[in-house]
Amino acid sequence: MKLVKSLALGSAAAFVALSGAQAADLPGAEPVEYVKVCDAYGAGFFYIPGSETCLQIGGFARLDFSAGEVSRTFAGTKPNNNTGFRARARLWFDARTDTEYGTLRTYIRAQFQRQSGGNNAVAQSDINGDDALFDKAFVQFAGLTAGLSDSFWDFKPYATFANPYVSDRTLALIGYTVEFGSGFSASIAIEDGTARRAIATTPGQPGFVTPNYNEQKYPDIVGNLRVQQGWGEAQLSGFAHNITTEQTGGVPAVLTNRDTAWGYGGMVGVKINLPALAKGDYIWGSAGYSSGSLSYLGFGTSGDEVQGIANTQNIERANRLVDFEVGAGGKIRKTEAYAFNLGLLHYWDPKWRSSVQGSYIDVNVKSAGNDWAAYALTGNLIWSPVKKLDIGAEVNYVKVTKRSATYNLRDTDEVIGRFRVQRDF
Repeated sequence: MKLVKSLALGSAAAFVALSGAQAADLPGAEPVEYVKVCDAYGAGFFYIPGSETCLQIGGFARLDFSAGEVSRTFAGTKPNNNTGFRARARLWFDARTDTEYGTLRTYIRAQFQRQSGGNNAVAQSDINGDDALFDKAFVQFAGLTAGLSDSFWDFKPYATFANPYVSDRTLALIGYTVEFGSGFSASIAIEDGTARRAIATTPGQPGFVTPNYNEQKYPDIVGNLRVQQGWGEAQLSGFAHNITTEQTGGVPAVLTNRDTAWGYGGMVGVKINLPALAKGDYIWGSAGYSSGSLSYLGFGTSGDEVQGIANTQNIERANRLVDFEVGAGGKIRKTEAYAFNLGLLHYWDPKWRSSVQGSYIDVNVKSAGNDWAAYALTGNLIWSPVKKLDIGAEVNYVKVTKRSATYNLRDTDEVIGRFRVQRDF
């Protein structure tokens, strides 16, 4: 990839030089600007010829191979693959210009992915969801962030391949950040709440109906207080998530019940650098609470929590995953959940590093018998023989300690292994 980028920049420079040489023979020809390094924003930036804008181009290519146990359903079928492949590529463009108001930044990140198909399905490229085509495109100016970006709720310093029980979401938002100095900041944003929905795929329980989101009346409101200094970083986040639902009945259908409620939650996360152990080492942890939106803890319908990939198994998702249920009179009854994570990154030497991580979630669903809980333990070993090349293996153990009434798998635990090769540029 570095060779490709060098050839591209070299070709651009050669083209500019050739054009300048030809123009120099013309009367009144003006001097030509060659491609120049821009060191104002760190390594890898260069000036776009003819402008004051600095551009950085980067990305990676990655291959993941996942293998693990697959629990049969009570009916005796296997719902997932034992093994699966996922190839992913990212390409990003980071353009920055210095202005009288500060840095004007535009960031675009394209993402392309192909993975193994599910049972009786063919492998194909993903063209839907936030893992396809592009997952970031935003503008930042004088504290404003507008576009497709990381949620202002998220705190995700984990270093494992498998996602812990945290939100790791890119979505459309408009946000504003105030910098207080010394690493302290405060942010507030309105975010697309439709990217935060957990919708039931199983029938409603006795006394309840399957929840159904209606229109988005209001966007999600998200805020954080943050500090980042030499010792590490810490963040306090909060959200408010609007839920609107209605029931219809009869022929022709008429509105019978309609209700609106606000979900909410909070999270605290801390990362502490451990240079006394080794350069780059750190420990991190988070604790979160959600009422009415499981996505903020990583369990939305388009979920962030992933143990196995490429249509291999994630047994926690056999439980009842709903943001709310509708009870008597059409009243919304919100699901409540707590999630905790603790992880450590350690460098054995500059070329070898490991991560260990533990996660726990406890979910209270309002219909009888559908509460559930689970934990996951993860560890990996990664070799970086040359700069920006990682070759690593990881093992995950997942245990469902309490099952929903809708849980339809024979087993309550699984072991999953993953092998990864990734080259960044």
